[in-house]
Amino acid sequence: MNEVQANVGAQGAVLLQLDHVGKVYGNKDAVTNALNDVSFTVAPREFVAIMGPSGSGKSTLLNCISTIDAVTSGKILLAGQDITRMRGAALARFRRDELGFIFQDSNLLDTLTGFENIALALTLKGRAPREIRPAVMAMAHTLGVEEVLEKFPQQMSGGQRQRVAAARAMISNPKLVLADEPTGALDSRSSTVLLETLRGMNQQMGATIMMVTHDAYAASYSTRTIFIRDGRLFNEVRRGGSDQAEYYQRIMDVVSFLGGELSHAR
Repeated sequence: MNEVQANVGAQGAVLLQLDHVGKVYGNKDAVTNALNDVSFTVAPREFVAIMGPSGSGKSTLLNCISTIDAVTSGKILLAGQDITRMRGAALARFRRDELGFIFQDSNLLDTLTGFENIALALTLKGRAPREIRPAVMAMAHTLGVEEVLEKFPQQMSGGQRQRVAAARAMISNPKLVLADEPTGALDSRSSTVLLETLRGMNQQMGATIMMVTHDAYAASYSTRTIFIRDGRLFNEVRRGGSDQAEYYQRIMDVVSFLGGELSHAR
């Protein structure tokens, strides 16, 4: 199987652009090239899954895009802004205004209700209190979490917590939603509900989503799957006109080639 070309982005408009990105950890005596000359683009409204064996660099990639980690070389542009050059207050504003996050463990605040967790993103942006309640209620209705708005996270199921986290990620209308193994702690049924939610965010709400996952079933909800191995882009699969079952099988063909370190199905 041939390695994917340096630029695997969609044709047309570009929202996210990675240009020869490298990330090195350690020092001259013990160097780890977590990312090595990674270049690709993501178009608006794409739902991209990132897959690869443990240690392949996929989480490092997400961390660099989210500005949690700084790149060692290359640059990353979101909507034309070079985020690798941002510092201080500008970087904090960028994270707050342009990115939405969904983590494996939801990262909801235990002392806040579902409503308050979702509303917090708007409060931090300085939205007027009279605007917050209708916005939260509308998002909760869209993502099906109205019944847990008055509950605290410990009173919710894992799937409910993740859908509240998805609502929190979307409430401020970010340019890009980053999801790090969002189904990793969920059972099969809750995973499917969350993945349907993410697909709805993408198709009905126009969200651009990048999701790191070990799970080929989860990846089959995306519109494109990019594979990373040893810090480099290895291959990609686009859904195109395929139905989900066909797309899943094409993803599995690459997973099988990469070996047994990725999940085959749920």
